[in-house]
Amino acid sequence: MALTRKFLITIGSLITIVIIGLAVGIPVGIVVGRQKPTSLTVEKQASQILENNPLIDGHNDLAWLIRTNFANSIADFDLYNVTRNQIRNDTPSHTDITRLRQGQVGGQFWSIYTRCGHQGKDATISFLEQIDLMNRIIAKYPDEFQMATTKHQIFLCSSLITSKIIMYILIIELKT
Repeated sequence: MALTRKFLITIGSLITIVIIGLAVGIPVGIVVGRQKPTSLTVEKQASQILENNPLIDGHNDLAWLIRTNFANSIADFDLYNVTRNQIRNDTPSHTDITRLRQGQVGGQFWSIYTRCGHQGKDATISFLEQIDLMNRIIAKYPDEFQMATTKHQIFLCSSLITSKIIMYILIIELKT
């Protein structure tokens, strides 16, 4: 008797679930089916998403590239079109303001890096020179970049979408 009752409860539960599924699924299917298909390409859909959600680039070696190719000098470095710059090492850069804008980048982590051979005072000097370099870049391009140094400024990154300022955060990269 208990087995029969358990069987009936199980069958009744399954029938109830199917009825609820049909009651919800059919109207949802009708509504979705009546919607006009989007004619947007994947690229346009991604662009629309990025208009309201900042893309954050998690690692950028621009400081090291400028240090090794231009001895930390930005006087002749064109950050609007990095391909104009004569880069002589094997670390090509895809970072320039034009491409950052095209990619709708809202923020970046800019890496401050030094080689393992730099120890003690040499490493400290290398890090400080690159931090100074990045501060000079923001001074040269104040309408393009803003450095985030606090949690509050990081959260402001999403509000910077409308002003088109690219937020950047300096990070120290250590390799052992």
